[in-house]
Amino acid sequence: MITTGAKRPLPRLGDTLFKGLVYLDILDGAGVSVIPFLWMLSTSFKDRNQAITLPIRWLPDPLTLQNYREVWAGIDLARNFTNSVIVSISVTALTLITCSMAGYAFAKKDFWGKELLFALLIGTMIIPGFVMLVPLFLLIISLGWYDQLIGVIIPFCAGVFGIFLLRQFISTIPDELVDAARVDGASELGIWWRIIVPLSTPAMATLAIFTFQGNWNAFLWPLILLDSKEKWTLMLALVRYSREYSTEWTLLMAGVVIAVLPLFVVFLVLQRYFFRGITLGAVKG
Repeated sequence: MITTGAKRPLPRLGDTLFKGLVYLDILDGAGVSVIPFLWMLSTSFKDRNQAITLPIRWLPDPLTLQNYREVWAGIDLARNFTNSVIVSISVTALTLITCSMAGYAFAKKDFWGKELLFALLIGTMIIPGFVMLVPLFLLIISLGWYDQLIGVIIPFCAGVFGIFLLRQFISTIPDELVDAARVDGASELGIWWRIIVPLSTPAMATLAIFTFQGNWNAFLWPLILLDSKEKWTLMLALVRYSREYSTEWTLLMAGVVIAVLPLFVVFLVLQRYFFRGITLGAVKG
C-alpha cells in the first residue's frame, strides 16, 4: 500500500509537465504568428520615419491614416480590391452550388459506375496543379477569356475536395428524409434545395471559408491570365506595387492590412457553422 501511494504522484507530475510543454509550444507558435501581424498593423499607422526607427516602436505616435488613404485612392487599390471581391465571391458561390449538387448525387443517387467515377475524381487530386496550367491557358485563349475576370472564375467553380467533403457529409443525412420527400412528389432539385442544402450548412460553411481564402490569396493564375492593370486582383496588385514602393513599408503594410480584413470578416461570419461542422464530424467519427 505504501509503495502504491508513493507512485501515484508520478503520473500527475508527468501530466503537468506534458501540459506545460503543450502550452509552451502553443505560446511559441502564437508568438511566431501574432508578433509579425502586430508589427504589420502597427507599421500601417506610422509615418515613414517611425517605421524605420530602432528599437521598434509598437504604438504609433502620432497615429495616421494617411497610408490607407494613399494606398486606397492614390494607388487605386480600390479597383483591385473590387476585382478580388468579384472573383472570390463568384467562385465561392459557384463552388457551393456545383459541389453540393455533385455531393448529393454521389451520396444519395444510384447510377451505373458511381463508385468508379468517384474514385477517378479522387484520383485526380494526385495530379500536380501546375501540370494543368498550359492546357487550361490554351483553353482560356480559345474561349476569348484572356485578360478577363471570367477566365479567373470559371476554371475554379468546382473542385474535387469540395465534392468529397460534401459527399461525406451528405452521406450522414438519413435516407428516410430524402425518400419521404420523393414520396411527397418533390423533384430532385427541390430535395437538394429544401433538404440537402439546409442540413449541410456546417460543411458548406467550411467549404466556403476554404474556397474564399484560396481564391482571395490566389496569385499564380491571375499573374498568368490578367495583363491589364485595371483587371488585376488585389494580391497581384500588391506584389507588383511592392516593386515600385519597395522602401515604403508603411504603404505596403497598409495594403496588406486591407487584404487581410475580408478574410477576418468571412471567418467571423461563418465561424459558428465552421466549428459546428468540426464538432459534428468529431462526434460522428
